[in-house]
Amino acid sequence: MKFSIIITAYNTENYIEKCLLSVFNQSYQNYEIIFVNDGSTDKTLQIAKKFKNDKMLIVNQTNKGVSYSRNIAVKKAKGDYILFLDSDDYYELKLLEKLNNFIKNEDVIKFNYKSICKDKIVIPKNINFKNLDGKAAITQLINSKIIFDMNCIYAFKLNYFKKFKYEIGRYHEDLGLIPIVIYKANNVASINYIGYNYNRINETSITSFVSNEKEFKKAMDVLYYFKNVKKNIDNDMLVSYYANAVINKVKLLNQSYKKEYIKFIKEEQVIDCLLDNNLKRKIKKILLKISFFVKWEE
Repeated sequence: MKFSIIITAYNTENYIEKCLLSVFNQSYQNYEIIFVNDGSTDKTLQIAKKFKNDKMLIVNQTNKGVSYSRNIAVKKAKGDYILFLDSDDYYELKLLEKLNNFIKNEDVIKFNYKSICKDKIVIPKNINFKNLDGKAAITQLINSKIIFDMNCIYAFKLNYFKKFKYEIGRYHEDLGLIPIVIYKANNVASINYIGYNYNRINETSITSFVSNEKEFKKAMDVLYYFKNVKKNIDNDMLVSYYANAVINKVKLLNQSYKKEYIKFIKEEQVIDCLLDNNLKRKIKKILLKISFFVKWEE
């Protein structure tokens, strides 16, 4: 088996058919689908069952969250490589063929994506490279300032990815894992092919309302990932990347939670972990210190 496509779904009845068809209609057919229905209360499971065949394993469970569902699916995967496909997104029909023609023995292969918005299609900036170790790859990805921590734009060698697990019960699960998976890889490459369609039309139904308490929990989870990387990985650029992620959460918090969150930022010396190896970064670091340590000083 060459590829295992992992799809976890929760209440995506309006999108799951297109998602599944984009796999079943691939020009390259040596794959399996591991479909995890994570306690959907709509018709997602019924629709998925209509596509059941010998290429598709369906796991039906009570709602346990996306991280738990992905971990279960990885354990069941049999392919040489795994890919993650969100149940409201879909593939271009030659993605697996392009990957198969490219793959040698890489741990991680990146491909490109486009965002499908309500009134337009957006193709984000991308970079392409091959035969880099993880440290060099993460440096290029961070320096490029592209969004790269989405699990759905990579193929991962299964035997390599099994060394990792998603943190259960935390938000921003891809941020917490994917940069580390890339960093620790022996060989990372990319193909110049837009193979993934990221459906942003559905975002309004998911993100239309986030409570202050939930937003604070999300921010604290990003801080948790920062502390984990700072403790376990000796790479200033990657630590700085997570420090920036922590700081970017501040503006999403209301005043009471913001004050509490900034206390944690001070305690963990997050700003000190930002890179300051050029003038622009030095100025940013100084301004942040002024903002956090003067404006928010008790």
